[in-house]
Amino acid sequence: MLPLERHRLIVELLGQRGVMRVNEIAQATRVSRETIRRDLSELERKGILNRSHGGALAASPALPVEDSQGSFQQRTLLHSEGKMRVARKALQCLQPGQTIVLDGSSTSWFLARQMPEMTLTVITPSIRILQTLMSRRSLHLVGLGGDFSPTEEAFFGETASRTLREYAVDTLFFSCQGLERDSGLYAGTEAHAALLKQMMLAARQTVALVDGSKLGRTGVARIGGLGELDCLITEKFVDPLLEKEMTWHNVGLQIA
Repeated sequence: MLPLERHRLIVELLGQRGVMRVNEIAQATRVSRETIRRDLSELERKGILNRSHGGALAASPALPVEDSQGSFQQRTLLHSEGKMRVARKALQCLQPGQTIVLDGSSTSWFLARQMPEMTLTVITPSIRILQTLMSRRSLHLVGLGGDFSPTEEAFFGETASRTLREYAVDTLFFSCQGLERDSGLYAGTEAHAALLKQMMLAARQTVALVDGSKLGRTGVARIGGLGELDCLITEKFVDPLLEKEMTWHNVGLQIA
């Protein structure tokens, strides 16, 4: 087991149990106690957990555990037609000269795939999006580094957030695990939610790209209320109360 895989397993175990002793973690990961102690020291330095006498306590995660929708690759195959339509509609929001953020969602990847040649600065934590856009000569690409998640194919954690704070962002494009009219927006992991909150703070305009399968759903970690949005791009739906909530919060609604 590679160190990063072992670290992810440790974070997942602590997320489930809250606290574990070194011996328990060593047995679960099948490595020596000395190796686990080094792992715990490294994870503590990153702020992922807190050390205790003979063990560790869970803290806010910097590396996301795979959410219920699966890996990034799996999510690109789910509701792909709806994501493609929503992403195509979002192209109308792009203006030359802007600085934009694309989160690491599969819907943002669909947006990146359809982007025309245009003078833009694109900031993203996603390896997939960077690979998709790297041949576009008109773009200035900025990758957010940090703690890399092989499952998500993206970076998370304080380093990503700190880099983001160095830029004046015009528009954030992001997706989520669920949008519920009363409780708001949800991400698949605490790490996703934490980074999205930083992205929202950095951006002057926030655009949610939400295919119809996510409407009316909640998720693992709450991002914020509907008032955090400037625009929601989604598929056709029948929910008068959600439309009223959008109007109440002064959120622009666009149907793909």
